Amino acid sequence: MNFIENLTKNLNLSTKQKRIPRKVRELSRLAIQDIRSRQLGQILPIKPHTLNLLVNDVCNSRCQMCLIWQQKKEKEFSSQELEKILKDNLFCKLKYIGVSGGEPTLRSDLPNLFEVICSKKPAILGTGIITNGIIEDSVKQRILDSAEVCKSKKISFNVMISLDGIGEVHDTVRGRKNNFKSALALLKFFHEQTDIPTSFGCTITSSNVFEVDELVDYAKNEGLYGRFRIAEFIDRLYNDNQSNFIRSFNSIQKYHLGLFFFRIEHDYESHPDFRKTYANIRKMLTDGKSRQIGCPYQTQAAVLTAKGDLLYCAPKSPILGNTLLTAPSKLYFSNIAIRKQILKDNCSSCIHDYHESVTLSESISTLFSNFKNRSYSCQKLIEKSLKKEQKLTLRNIEKVTSNSVLIVGWYGTETAGDKAILWSIIKNFRTREIPPQKIYLSSLYPFISRWTLQEMNLEGITIIETYSSDFKETCSFADEIVVGGGPLMDTEALNHILYAFIKGTENRAITRIEGCGVGPLHDPLYRKVVSEIFRLSSYISLRDMASAERSKKDFNKFPDKVISDPATDYVLYAKDSGHYLEKSSLIGSIDCISCYLREWTTEYKGQLNYDDYLSLKSSFETQLTQMLISLASSKNLDIHLLPMHTFHIGGDDRVFNRKLANSLQNSLALFEKHKSEIEIKVCKTPFSPSEILQSMYHSKLNVCMRFHSVLFAETLGVPYIAIDYTGGGKIKAFLEGKGKLDRLITLEDVALGNWEKIVEFFLKFQFV
Repeated sequence: MNFIENLTKNLNLSTKQKRIPRKVRELSRLAIQDIRSRQLGQILPIKPHTLNLLVNDVCNSRCQMCLIWQQKKEKEFSSQELEKILKDNLFCKLKYIGVSGGEPTLRSDLPNLFEVICSKKPAILGTGIITNGIIEDSVKQRILDSAEVCKSKKISFNVMISLDGIGEVHDTVRGRKNNFKSALALLKFFHEQTDIPTSFGCTITSSNVFEVDELVDYAKNEGLYGRFRIAEFIDRLYNDNQSNFIRSFNSIQKYHLGLFFFRIEHDYESHPDFRKTYANIRKMLTDGKSRQIGCPYQTQAAVLTAKGDLLYCAPKSPILGNTLLTAPSKLYFSNIAIRKQILKDNCSSCIHDYHESVTLSESISTLFSNFKNRSYSCQKLIEKSLKKEQKLTLRNIEKVTSNSVLIVGWYGTETAGDKAILWSIIKNFRTREIPPQKIYLSSLYPFISRWTLQEMNLEGITIIETYSSDFKETCSFADEIVVGGGPLMDTEALNHILYAFIKGTENRAITRIEGCGVGPLHDPLYRKVVSEIFRLSSYISLRDMASAERSKKDFNKFPDKVISDPATDYVLYAKDSGHYLEKSSLIGSIDCISCYLREWTTEYKGQLNYDDYLSLKSSFETQLTQMLISLASSKNLDIHLLPMHTFHIGGDDRVFNRKLANSLQNSLALFEKHKSEIEIKVCKTPFSPSEILQSMYHSKLNVCMRFHSVLFAETLGVPYIAIDYTGGGKIKAFLEGKGKLDRLITLEDVALGNWEKIVEFFLKFQFV
């Protein structure tokens, strides 16, 4: 061990390190760390760096995922006994001690325990506590007293408060009325009135699975930080029989959690270790993968119970022995075979949020991935594309036969409209005189596309991850490569389409654009990429005349055919089948206005500067609230806020809908007449295209903002208003082609309050 320590010290302090590239030094450090912990950790055990200190085994909560509250108070080590235990040589390398229970603040001598912790030699770097916050005044005082002890000893201290949802959601999970009120009061007190680092911890069970997004919204608005975990079967929580609440998620709940953990990984959490944990949880839930990350309890952490019992980890470790009777170091080092067995039998299935730092293999993998992605540089692909010539042109697409087909585009981030497009494109392939034997779908995030195929009843499709080696291989042998709908717009992901078309051209494959639009497209680099995609296409169909005219003007390439957006075929199929006609609305009364709205994002601000954009956006949201209330109150209708998109990339409509719902509720509260008559309902779950059509059909009016919600409503033949957020783009072009510009209101007109005429029109003619 001295050799490893000296090598690490020399690596960090050598004067020669200045001549070594920083990345090489970092990789060297990770190599030593990995060898020491992962390769040698079970042969030459490391003394714990972290100790999970359980100061009691009783609790005043009634949690769904934990049955400690059923325990009777037994032996709890005294501060003197804890001091004796921590003097053992096993704990000479400790850097952090986390205090939990049970409910640790039930111990009246809690500050004394922190006195022992902070007086330990060698000194630790930090400590902290997690509490349920039920007895507000008592919890506050005992934590303040404990924090003062740590401050006097110059030991960092933090507090985490359990918070599993907003209002009754939290109280349900914790089994105690008014717990949310006390927990939130404590969270705000420590966050706002002390210098103690404060966070909340959320445990996800089957009860709050669809409520945790609202907690993230609240935390972001209030500037609060928290961490999220899946409830796990943990021996020390006595919860083996709580399978109704723990990891008992059905398929839609797992998919929703995949969306949720992706969101907090990319839009909430900034620490790389915790982001890695969230990615791991997501893949375990949605991909059925085993645990992909390590755990400090495999080599560098331990658990000490209130009785003095020592464990390797909380979830599955048996009691190694009692540290008040046997030296902790003897218990720890003489039972390593048990730890190996836990690692072999249990670790791969454990979803608990134990965090591991970035490893050598992950760092190398990232470097290798970055190196591989150079082949997708838009500029380099353009240079390569210019050397290619598309010699294969088609005139009659109906007679094409291909054994293997690759569909590329924005799949893996698809909206409801993209799902309908995919259904139609695959239907077209399968109704050919000679259908392809194999259809591949390139997906940016495969877990999204797997759910799409399930929702749309599309079987026999092989999903390959975009940018993977499988993607490159498929591009090299596919007989036909198709950009399947959606816009060709300003985004770096255009690179994979151009890459596929270059490969297809080299192999004399058919390269097609089917039912796409053009724009928003302003960046010169991406305009050149789209130009090359057009040039290398052997057949082009676009979804509207505006796109066709732009392709002719900007790229000197008029499409072979202008067709209806491919999603139209799906809606017509659903309309003809009539499966939804006898069903009621999915989230409430059919006497409602169904709204398919979205956040107005910067890519649609046009020539506005950022301050003017924010001002117009704020006015739009305020006036949108007033417009919906005016519509609903005139006919005594509920307001349903429904999503066309539920993934973070592209904007999860449910986030905007929750914000709008709060605005609607606040506005209704000002009107005594309507606040009890109009109900605001927000869909919390993923929403399929068939469910959207069902809701549209039964609604008295549909307020549409996303392009495909307009297309769905128009094709279905139901009453609707269309809000054009694109500045005269695809929505206006679509309605102009249908002769339905009377259904259109611009975002600017809404923002300026010029919406009364169109509301009057629909109140008079469209409600039934």
